[in-house]
Amino acid sequence: MEVTKETFKEVLPSIYELIDQADFIAVDAEMTGLRRSDCRYNELDSLEERYIKVRDSGRDFGLIQFGLTTFRYNKEKATYYHATFCFYLHGKDGQVLAFDNSSLRFLAYNGFNFNKLYKSGLPYLSLKEEEDEKASFLKQPLEALAPSPVKVVEEGAKKFLKETEEKVNKFMSPDNNSEVLTISGSTLSGFFRKLLYNNIAAKYENILIRAVPNNSDRSVEIRKFSSQEARTAFLEGERKRKLEEKVGFTHVIRRVLERSCPLVGHNMILDILHLFHKTVRPLPDTLQQFKAEVRSTLPTIYDTKLISKDPPFCTDIPITALEKLYSSLCKNYNPPPLEVEPGAYMSHDIGEGGGGRAHDAGYDAFMTGVSFVTMVKKLDGGNWKEKCVINSKHLALYANKVNLMNSHDIPYINLVGSDVVPNRSRIFCVDCPASWTSSDVYGLFHMLKPVKLIWVSSLSLYVIPLDNLDIKACRQHLKTIIASCPPLVRVRLYGDTAKRKSQSSEDSGSVTGTETASPARIQEYKRLKSVGSDQLSQMTLESPSMEESPAIPVYPGDGGKKLKGNGSQNSGVFNVPDDW
Repeated sequence: MEVTKETFKEVLPSIYELIDQADFIAVDAEMTGLRRSDCRYNELDSLEERYIKVRDSGRDFGLIQFGLTTFRYNKEKATYYHATFCFYLHGKDGQVLAFDNSSLRFLAYNGFNFNKLYKSGLPYLSLKEEEDEKASFLKQPLEALAPSPVKVVEEGAKKFLKETEEKVNKFMSPDNNSEVLTISGSTLSGFFRKLLYNNIAAKYENILIRAVPNNSDRSVEIRKFSSQEARTAFLEGERKRKLEEKVGFTHVIRRVLERSCPLVGHNMILDILHLFHKTVRPLPDTLQQFKAEVRSTLPTIYDTKLISKDPPFCTDIPITALEKLYSSLCKNYNPPPLEVEPGAYMSHDIGEGGGGRAHDAGYDAFMTGVSFVTMVKKLDGGNWKEKCVINSKHLALYANKVNLMNSHDIPYINLVGSDVVPNRSRIFCVDCPASWTSSDVYGLFHMLKPVKLIWVSSLSLYVIPLDNLDIKACRQHLKTIIASCPPLVRVRLYGDTAKRKSQSSEDSGSVTGTETASPARIQEYKRLKSVGSDQLSQMTLESPSMEESPAIPVYPGDGGKKLKGNGSQNSGVFNVPDDW
């Protein structure tokens, strides 16, 4: 169901009811851009560096559509009931936002209705902005000082004033039960409006003259009251209504936060940051500050992108873009029974076409929720009917961890706990002339092949050996490489460069914070597949969900487990037991 400012008030009670009944809520967002051109992701970004890049995206770009699908499990019928809402979001008037032309073009190609966005989009305020608006409203008088009557000389104005007074006299008669008299805006010049607000208002007691709210022809209404107290009460109610309208979509998010209903998304780091910045409070400057805010504000979060990268899904579904993942799961993994919530609710189905389209936030939220229940059902095996999937023991590994795309060795951000800091001591840093190509680099590192190259710019890159070399061997190779370096080329090991001061503790393989990485904790983390730097330059709006390149083997001390066999296609993210 599409929700606009015209229908929001009517459907809000139903949305509240569904949120209160939901076992979990799947969400998705559409924005005016993914990242600024100067915030290109690098596969060796530290978590703090990556947070700054996605934080700036959440601050600068607009949130223009939000999809929400509630899921409720009926144990007796072993069925998941669902309802989907798609909110068009306009934000605040006067708000200045960044727009990425390629992002908007992508949305247009996928059927996004920009006319509906700007004509009927919902406003929203962060909780802090709501407090500020409320304080501002309370400082303002209920109405402006009563204006003085205007002297009327022109005959047409005299005629208008006389006719209007006759209408008002009939309207104010005790026999007239009408509460409002409306005067069409098409008959009103600017001076005639002034006569209404000045002369008519001054002549009669206990009336209120104002423009009709949300009226296209600027009609004016005259409203009568039984007493001055009733008039004051109406004005106070109108002030409250205006504030409620400004809060808009935030009412929905506030209800979700109050309920602490688990949220499910797909590759959802940007969704979470946009939602937080727009409806909760401004994004803090640092990752640790953001984590503290999340712990005190947001409910439990699950990312289907991360779940799909563990067995058995990572072996059967090579492409984990949402639409591909959803299609493969529906085809091969037998989703549980799904039904639209009883009553006048709307959603989608898993039949051909599904009644929706990808990159519509509502349909994407539905696909995310179905993917979630299908994957957890598979993990639970034959016991899936006994409880809602949100209570599955298998979700403990994934709670509050969101997928980190385009990272060589950091699979996710842990929103409420410590993050792994990978050991990058075996990575080589290279400064080179702009004329250098990959062939030149491969030639310099010929004794280490195979290697992976990650270009930072035309003047610098990282070289990652794919063989299991210890640090002693890397330092020995470094001496050989330095001896053969041509002019203007500089090579050093990652841990030796001053450019990575923010990660000076990486050589120890420690975990962020005060916690020391134990062998058991290190075993928990594994390599994720990552998008190569050659693909980064070609990314479009689809980049968060594009297919990724094969995973890179890691070393036993790199915060992960040595991979089985000759690759990592079956390994996944976490150290999952074979009989899980």
